[in-house]
Amino acid sequence: MPTLAKLVVTDLRNIIETDIRPASGFNIFYGGNGSGKTSLLEAIFLLALGRSFRGHQQKPLIREGEKQATVFGETQDGLMLGIQRSLRGPQLIRIDGKKAESLAELTRCLPLLLINTDTFLVLEGAPRERRRFLDWGVIHVEHSFLACWRQARLALLNRNNLLKNDASKAELEPWTRALSKNAEMIDQFRAEHVELLRMEMKSKVQELLGTQFAEKFALEYIRGWDKDLYQQIQSDLPKDRKYGHTTSGPQKADLRFKVGAYNAAEVLSRGQLKLFVCALKIAQGKLLQKATQKSCIFLIDDLPAELDKSNITKVCRMFGELEGQVFLSCIDQQSLDKDIQ
Repeated sequence: MPTLAKLVVTDLRNIIETDIRPASGFNIFYGGNGSGKTSLLEAIFLLALGRSFRGHQQKPLIREGEKQATVFGETQDGLMLGIQRSLRGPQLIRIDGKKAESLAELTRCLPLLLINTDTFLVLEGAPRERRRFLDWGVIHVEHSFLACWRQARLALLNRNNLLKNDASKAELEPWTRALSKNAEMIDQFRAEHVELLRMEMKSKVQELLGTQFAEKFALEYIRGWDKDLYQQIQSDLPKDRKYGHTTSGPQKADLRFKVGAYNAAEVLSRGQLKLFVCALKIAQGKLLQKATQKSCIFLIDDLPAELDKSNITKVCRMFGELEGQVFLSCIDQQSLDKDIQ
């Protein structure tokens, strides 16, 4: 079970140093604005994914006047994780004292889902936000997906570079074939995961938003091409040359979350959207649990915002049923205390 048993944060944002022993269930960070509660969530996020959810620049992440920030964690089963961000030099990531080979290796150690104001981008943002969400679920359930994704990405990058340099069709051919071959596998993995997600999410939407929304809920998967990808890329060649990049493929995939005939973001209120996002993330966490018998860690920044008391209770109950580790932030401790008993 990937549960954090120890968290040590040094010189991150406004945190000088803190050493925490989290509970295996609910953990609440509370306090006024600027007290560091969101920075603690950020530290856990950084430890699990090797990046921040508040931007990519190093300098704001590191406490003013210091040269580096470090986060160390130890899981309940003894796995040790460490990450160091410096003003100069590369980011350092260690797993059980050894340098990590990739961010994917770190991600698998500590599966984590975040719910904050930026989470609405899954519904309102660009397609890449939804692809990132979708691929998170596939990577943790189907390990061979990552190798296909990397090979497709390499083929895409090389093909796009050749297009920009007006390369011949013969020069493009090996990368076109490599992209097409791996894209078919990526599409299969994604489509299977979406089908499972659709079924899991429907029950969560019903519980949080009611039967009328559940009956109208639909999840559509757009794979990024219409016919055989190899043939489509061949027919798209004049267009690809014009734009300097490949216009069809898994890099164009998208998800559409619908309520009736409309996108969910267009018809739901802000509070309903938050419940919808919670249903989405809980469903993703449930799929991980079913496939691997492991629970992911949930980070929830300011859960009470935009939700009334009854809905806070429902959301907390659903997180509790997952029996995973949850980190919540809020301004007033009493706004959550009774809901997590």
